[in-house]
Amino acid sequence: MHTGFYTATMGMLVDQAMIDNIANNLANINSTGYKADSMSFEAIMNRKIYRTSIGHKDAFLGTTINAVVVDRVAPNMAEGSLEKTGGSTDFAINGRGFFAIKDGKRIVYTRNGSFTLSSQGYLVDKEGREVLNAALKPILFKTGVRPAVFDVENPIYLEKVGSTCFIPTKESGQFVLKPNSKVLKGYLESSNVNAIKEMVNMINAYRHYEIAQRVVTTEDMLFSSAINVGRAR
Repeated sequence: MHTGFYTATMGMLVDQAMIDNIANNLANINSTGYKADSMSFEAIMNRKIYRTSIGHKDAFLGTTINAVVVDRVAPNMAEGSLEKTGGSTDFAINGRGFFAIKDGKRIVYTRNGSFTLSSQGYLVDKEGREVLNAALKPILFKTGVRPAVFDVENPIYLEKVGSTCFIPTKESGQFVLKPNSKVLKGYLESSNVNAIKEMVNMINAYRHYEIAQRVVTTEDMLFSSAINVGRAR
């Protein structure tokens, strides 16, 4: 009977993780260059099932899955729509690729091309971090040099840092320069979050959470009844 508790409770935890993920996507629907996160799951607590009868050898029937957990959260790298702003420090990439940003001692990569100028005239992001050129050097904006574009072989395996920045992983491969990429000045890439899809997913997650919650309540009642029957004997 305790199996029902495990299955329903783990289902509730997964539903809560999905709701949190969807809420984060919706919160960033207006974030420039934001890539919606999606979740994948992994089955755990697999248990073998046998048919048992007196005088016969047990027959293996298969396995049952008692629970699932979140396996990984992956960004959806589909391009958002390009919106014309006319801003002199706004840039968008038409096609694959990322801008490089100097973040302390490391470099992070982003599709968010909403930049501004530092007091020294260098191109920086909204957090004051320097945007880099093809040589990975800060860009002095008055020179007319546009931000360089870099890309990786498997962008879906990039690790997200903050809302719109990424760093490479072993699975994604390392970033390399894409010298022929098309960078549009005066444009920004909007978020690729599909609000309708996210709302439908949230409703489904809430419904599944409520169902799993009722299963836990029912299992608790049955468990209590079994204990009381045992005491009566």
